[in-house]
Amino acid sequence: MTDNQAESLVVLDPEITEVLDLEAGVLICANAVIGSDYGQAMALRMCLRQSIAENAPLYACPICGVPVYLVSRKEKRQFFFRHHLEDGRCSARTRGELSEADINARKYNGAKESRAHIRMKSIIADSLRCDPRFSRVQVEATLKGQDRATWRRPDVLAIYEGMPVAFEIQLSTTFLRVIAERRAFYQREGGLLVWIFKSFDADRARLTQEDIFYSNNRNLFLASDETLRASQEAGRLILDCHWVEPFFDAGKIETRWNGRRAAFDEMAIDRQRQRVFLYDYEQAARALESTTEDSRVRAEFETFWLSLSPDRYDENAWNQLREKFRQRRIILPIGPYNAPSLAPLLSALYSVRQGRPVGWRFNKLIQVAHQIEGGHKDLLRAFLDALKFYGRMDQIRLEDRTQRWLKKEERFTPLLEANSSEYERNRTFDALTKILFPELSDSCISTRRSAGSDSP
Repeated sequence: MTDNQAESLVVLDPEITEVLDLEAGVLICANAVIGSDYGQAMALRMCLRQSIAENAPLYACPICGVPVYLVSRKEKRQFFFRHHLEDGRCSARTRGELSEADINARKYNGAKESRAHIRMKSIIADSLRCDPRFSRVQVEATLKGQDRATWRRPDVLAIYEGMPVAFEIQLSTTFLRVIAERRAFYQREGGLLVWIFKSFDADRARLTQEDIFYSNNRNLFLASDETLRASQEAGRLILDCHWVEPFFDAGKIETRWNGRRAAFDEMAIDRQRQRVFLYDYEQAARALESTTEDSRVRAEFETFWLSLSPDRYDENAWNQLREKFRQRRIILPIGPYNAPSLAPLLSALYSVRQGRPVGWRFNKLIQVAHQIEGGHKDLLRAFLDALKFYGRMDQIRLEDRTQRWLKKEERFTPLLEANSSEYERNRTFDALTKILFPELSDSCISTRRSAGSDSP
């Protein structure tokens, strides 16, 4: 399950090269709709199938107007659009010789339910009966809906805190249409659908398992004799949970597997989207993407500031930075020197981090220290925090040959401890410095917490 693929996920020479967006009424290239992110393409598969099941299709073939859904070629994990109905009216031919019904008939004709499936139903039912949060546990019970034609008969049905919860055992391939229709039914009827696997191999996952996995916030659940024993011991429904976690590596987001045994009542339930998950992949991915984007703009801003001269700057580069920070709801001045405290603050912090003067025509860091203490007392606290965090205190003392700084320290230290208004901290650009120097923000928060005080 690779989430990021640079190459296109569309098959070569697809029959349907464009789709009609039925809401916007515009044509969109198949490559643009499918994209290059495998996880998003899998989520789109489910979304399209469910939209058809709900009689509200999202895309249609622009030639014949028939709704389309997404199909994957198992051998290469590439995708193409297929007609929901293909009756010869369209020049685009998207189906093979065997229909879904033909395939089902060949696979299941005359075959009885496997012993493995029967055992799995028994494991789930017995596990549910251990948990007082569940009631009316039934195997193969009919769940009635508004339309008799859509009634469902899940493998195991129970009531969880007043909500019907259906457990379906996934041992063999199930068509995406069936999965999508079941999801739509339980969503419509106010219930919840939970898929249970007997086993899962991430490297050899069947496409149906991936359909369920990606539509369930990249979480999956396994049941076994071991989880049944755990349920009996805990008096709660226990399942083996597996998920992927995003992380940043070499300029892009990758994923890695994690998992543990957990109780059903630990999990988040999203009934509207028919999801049950222990690990919130979407939230983690959003946070990581935000952090990653912050890293890019942080590096860009640092490059700009380190090349800054006291008398000139690149206006175009500054305007681009202003726009990027405006999107983060941080308003930068028209120019880097247009706000009285901005340039001194950033030059001081970059100077400490670099261990040399930045933004001033000074030769030593001690000169920056004197400049801040003498002319920008409202920035002194931030400057001292940076000196401590970046380990520059010894450098300052070595450069303080006349001991002028030592004498200043002896004077301002008790004033800082007494929270003198003379050194009241300037917080005008706290939001900006939190992005540019996140390590300082985290360090200050940690220090305040360990001291048991909220004082600056």
